[in-house]
Amino acid sequence: MLLLISSFCSAQKTCDILIQNGKIIDGSGNNWYYGDVAIKDGKIAALGKFLRYTSTNTINASGLIVAPGFIDVHTHIEGDEAKNPTADNFIYDGVTTVVAGNCGSSNVNISNYLKWIDSLKLSVNVASLIGHNDVRRSVMGRANRDATSAELLQMQTLVENAMKGGAVGLSTGLIYIPGTYSNTTEIVALAKTASKYNGVYASHMRDEGDKVTDAINEAITIAREASIPVEISHFKLSGQQNWGRSRETVAMVDNARQQGLDITIDQYPYTASSTSISTLLPDEILADGQDSIIARLTNSDIKKE
Repeated sequence: MLLLISSFCSAQKTCDILIQNGKIIDGSGNNWYYGDVAIKDGKIAALGKFLRYTSTNTINASGLIVAPGFIDVHTHIEGDEAKNPTADNFIYDGVTTVVAGNCGSSNVNISNYLKWIDSLKLSVNVASLIGHNDVRRSVMGRANRDATSAELLQMQTLVENAMKGGAVGLSTGLIYIPGTYSNTTEIVALAKTASKYNGVYASHMRDEGDKVTDAINEAITIAREASIPVEISHFKLSGQQNWGRSRETVAMVDNARQQGLDITIDQYPYTASSTSISTLLPDEILADGQDSIIARLTNSDIKKE
């Protein structure tokens, strides 16, 4: 008996943290199971049932779920990074990685942005997309027209620099100014640039209401022509008259995937939405500078409309 105990003890290993008796969900798609997790030097050393590890820091996870940190692929943390570096709102929900730069809005110099993020020592990992709206605005302002060849080349250079600087892809916000003034050809060209660096294309589509199928078709076209994975953001249907059309819209995504296109969607689990009131105004009203916008809004005919 003494020999058996000695042999058992010698087989045990030590770790920094030992989590025991938790419901383990490992992200593989398999069912959860009861088990232990051994952590050493900041990494998972072992995972499974009845691990032969000891630790001076043992956590009893009975009744709790043990899972990898969640990745929130659609966030708008810009402006809050320095205000809340502990990111409690994410950590308490189990989110350890966030993706910023969504809906076409980002810092244009991604390299500098990520260096700044590192200096803040956030409690979460941060990845960023390069936002088309800010790229277009830096080259063309709020001009309501197609880009010239020279302007498109400037935008491609900005996207390429962003990808080299650490961006994970390109995002668009095609209901927002000035992105709404761009055509599909422009987006394809910029998506091709991101694709060269294994980036993704995440889009707040042109329409999530009556013309939603046109918007989905545009995203599918960009996926095909730019050979890039596409993520359609907050996949939803705006307006009570469109309720039930998910049978149609989800089928469009399924069909595209069956054709070999890498198209995915994300969705938030509530019925509210949040955006700028300016999206209720006609796009042509919001072109150019603030003086032009005010002049249009004070024109009696336009004001009546």
